[in-house]
Amino acid sequence: MNSLSVIFKAFGDETRLKIIEMLLGKELCVCDILEAFDKTQPVISHHLKILKHAGLVTDVRDGKWIYYSLAPEVFELVSSFFRRMDHQLGKNERQHPCSQNRK
Repeated sequence: MNSLSVIFKAFGDETRLKIIEMLLGKELCVCDILEAFDKTQPVISHHLKILKHAGLVTDVRDGKWIYYSLAPEVFELVSSFFRRMDHQLGKNERQHPCSQNRK
């Protein structure tokens, strides 16, 4: 499992976000993904490699075709992170005021 920073870097591109949306609830071949973009196959493959490195997508080879799908466990990690953040919002307690640390 990759760190959240790697995952969020992968989220940081419009093309990769669109690929993630395309893969919601389905498995697609790279040729199906390529049709949705005005980009070359190497460019789309590069984006898929980044998503795979982040653990967001998995791939399965079937003959000469590679099919991509989302990795739900990584999205659960991201969801858990945001749930923790949401739980703490508005709880801005000062733990160690600066004035108490001065001597």
